[in-house]
Amino acid sequence: MSQRRIRAVLLDMDGLTLDTESICYDAYLRAGRKFGFQVNGRLHMDLGGRTEPEIVAELKRLFGDDKDVRRWRSYINHQKGVILRERGRAGKKPGLLELLCYLGEMGIPYALASSTEREKIHELLATEYLVHAFPVIVSGDMVAHGKPDPEIFQVAAARLGVDPAETLVLEDARAGIEAARAGGFQSAFVLDDVSKRGAIGDGYPILADLPSPQDVGPLADFTPHDLEEAIAIIKQANS
Repeated sequence: MSQRRIRAVLLDMDGLTLDTESICYDAYLRAGRKFGFQVNGRLHMDLGGRTEPEIVAELKRLFGDDKDVRRWRSYINHQKGVILRERGRAGKKPGLLELLCYLGEMGIPYALASSTEREKIHELLATEYLVHAFPVIVSGDMVAHGKPDPEIFQVAAARLGVDPAETLVLEDARAGIEAARAGGFQSAFVLDDVSKRGAIGDGYPILADLPSPQDVGPLADFTPHDLEEAIAIIKQANS
């Protein structure tokens, strides 16, 4: 079976377009030390791509209803702002500008589809002067269901006027890849490896056996190393 053409591209933001997942993970590490709960890459991947209410619900599932996870999450969100101010910018992921330039040159429509709230998206994009780089942005507060539900990608595809089967979703989170598959999109998983940032093995344990981030790759159609490598995938599909 020949590869389907790619007539449009949808990009996640956190950890895929911008280097914000390292900020998020560091915030989790700070919270884990303060409140005494375990933090590792498996937890981070499990929570990635979800909306705020879904993250709180998942933290309750993973650590127990008796834990004050809303307080944890409030502290995490505060620390994300602190860390962003400490760094001064979010940081672009490797290959982003090359990919956006290629899509523009080839006239391939693209959109940002992120579970983050729209106001926060604009704040983060502004640190990299990218507010106007995405003609279409669909945020988590614009949909009723977060990833792994495909709604956010379906809305973005409808805004672009494209068929999901001919649309490539670029993601760094399991929930995003699962959402793409559920919606009939083509998908590419770019691993955002936070393992070198450390982990916390002591404290309240994670009550579920979570899969490894490396297990997400086989769920996707493609596994480019970075966004620039996605250009070759698009070229091959359209040749």
